[in-house]
Amino acid sequence: MARELSALLTLPDFERAADSVLDAASWAYVAGGADTQVTVRANTEAFDRVWLRPRALGSASEKPDTSVSVFGERLALPVLLAPTSPQRLLHDDAEIATARAAEAAGTVSIVSTDSHHAFPEVAGSVKGGCWFQLYAYRSREDVAATIALAEEAGATALVVTVDASHAARRITTRRAGFRTPAHVDFGNLRSLGILTGAIPDGARIERLPLTWDDLEWIRNRTGMRLVVKGILRPEDAERCLDLGADGVIVSNHGGRQLDGAVPSLVALEQVAAAVSGRGLVLMDGGIRSGVHVVKALALGADAVCIGRPYLWGLGLAGQEGVEAVLDLLKDEIEDTLLQLGADSVADIGPDFATRA
Repeated sequence: MARELSALLTLPDFERAADSVLDAASWAYVAGGADTQVTVRANTEAFDRVWLRPRALGSASEKPDTSVSVFGERLALPVLLAPTSPQRLLHDDAEIATARAAEAAGTVSIVSTDSHHAFPEVAGSVKGGCWFQLYAYRSREDVAATIALAEEAGATALVVTVDASHAARRITTRRAGFRTPAHVDFGNLRSLGILTGAIPDGARIERLPLTWDDLEWIRNRTGMRLVVKGILRPEDAERCLDLGADGVIVSNHGGRQLDGAVPSLVALEQVAAAVSGRGLVLMDGGIRSGVHVVKALALGADAVCIGRPYLWGLGLAGQEGVEAVLDLLKDEIEDTLLQLGADSVADIGPDFATRA
């Protein structure tokens, strides 16, 4: 398998290879978005409208430093693994393979509330810990129990997703006839007693619509670092920080919720300007190369999250496949820094990019 993976030279290569091994319904679920999928496409196309400005005679290093500090932890590359589910669609080891691959690459995995394996099992499979992504189910009592589970299992940050309270119109998934396979379960929700019956056909259980009061209540429930995922407006980012959040993730849920939502990269600059160093700024959506990662950094992100790309690797070869995706991104980031005349990720700022 290592030889086969080595023939995949770009993330689109991984995408095509994963498409060829997954059944049509599962692929539709992984690749699809809301309605006509305008935002799915626009997330990636937005990177084509940003140009990089190389700095002449700027780098003396043959090995640029791709590391970045996130909440005091040094990551080997400015790429985290976004929460996705259900990962067992792609590989039996699911989130355990993903977490181990992230650790091997020197970064961190954000584990979904909807994970196949219970969070304590996933967190216990790695030495450095994981971040935990929170969906709100049923009641504040259940949310409190979910937060407690994450804390007890050693989660190093809590990521509250605020843009997926309502079910989305995922037409391609419905047309493909996707149903959650019998071997895929929501072990974390079962461990919490939130899911007790049959596996949901569409891989979704109804959630509580979150409010600003809920976010403040969550902030007061935990001492974990708190990151709010699903922010596209600068004023929303400021309000999150005012309520005590430690950072935000600029995200439109990979185009899976609202068709026509602003691409994450387009929203990034204004959100980063509003945060203005008060907290961490991550972004996800549409990243398909190391060049894309560096463009996001130049527009104000401290680091990025990827979702679908590591799922392609997971579907091809489990942990080894996810590691191959991260290794490729690291190589591409290094090359981009060299070509820009930058010695490190820390050198990258707004002067390295311009919009078309």
